[in-house]
This record gives sequence, structure tokens and C-alpha cells, in this order.
Amino acid sequence: MARALIAQAAACGLALLAAGDAGADAWQGDARAGKLEFTAVQAGARFTGRFTEFRVELDLDPAAPAQGRLHVAIATASADTQDDDRDGILRSRDFFWSGQHPQAVYHAEGFERDGDGWRARGELTLRGMARPVTVRFTAAPERGRLTMKGGATLSRLAFGVGQGDWASTEWIGDEVAITFALSLARAQAP
Repeated sequence: MARALIAQAAACGLALLAAGDAGADAWQGDARAGKLEFTAVQAGARFTGRFTEFRVELDLDPAAPAQGRLHVAIATASADTQDDDRDGILRSRDFFWSGQHPQAVYHAEGFERDGDGWRARGELTLRGMARPVTVRFTAAPERGRLTMKGGATLSRLAFGVGQGDWASTEWIGDEVAITFALSLARAQAP
């Protein structure tokens, strides 16, 4: 009888543990969870901007990184460089064309180890153009949340960002560095 009770208690404990882990590798956040920034060169000087509206979903099980997934949706009109004129140009048809392309989307499936972190080889769709982009990041649990930091480098011209006179790299460099520092919460069960 005692063995049967112990076996039942163990089975219930395992069931509760499994239920508690359901979705434990799924994380989410938005602009309140941290920052998503971009750095470029204009007229020989570096400037940094940020996106004030975005959504991040990350599925990461370190024991099964090939099953991982990263999905980021960014409102292109939320670009903020602390310069109203530049921000207006970024939203225009010559750059993000936010009226026609309100979102930039990054999606990657499957991660690889990269030193102490991870490498996601995914696809960024910006201005209606999809191109491969590799994102490198670290992810560490911290007080019930997941701290995610990393970045990528991309060519703005590969996405058609900068039309007409802006297609020249004389005044605006082609390379754009993307960086992020986020504190993600566990994803809510559907």
C-alpha cells in the first residue's frame, strides 16, 4: 500500500513538473522589455536610433537548439533618432516607406552555438524585400525572465533603403548595425 501511494505521488509530481515546463522555453516581449537600436553613419558621423514599437517571440531549448525559433515584428514608423527631420525621411518612400510597408519582420528557425551564445540564420523582410540576415545573441535566465542581448549587421541598400540621391553612400553609409538588449517574459499559453 505504501509503495502504491509513493508511486502515485511520484507520478503526480512528474505530471505537475511536465505541466509546469510546458512552454517554458517560449519567451516574449515588446518595446517595454528593452531596446532595439540601429547605428549608421551620416555625413561622416555615427548616429543611433531606436524602434519604439516592436514584438519579439523566442523559443529556445538549449538541449534542442535546432528546434528554436525567433520572430521579431517592428513598426517601421516607430524609428526614433531624436531628430525630427531625419525621422521623417526614414519613414518616407525613399527609406522605410512606412505607409506602404508598416512592418519589418525577422524570422529564424533553428539556432547554432556561437561561443557563449547562439547564432540564428534567418530572413529579414524590409520594404517588401526578403534577405538573409544572421543574428548573434546570448540568452540567460534572470529572476524568472530571460535576458537576451545581441545584434546583426546588414546592408541598407540590399533592402532598397535609400532611393534616388540617397542610394549613394557619399552621405549615408551602407552598413547598419542592429543591437538589442531585452528582458523577456514567459510566453502566455494559447
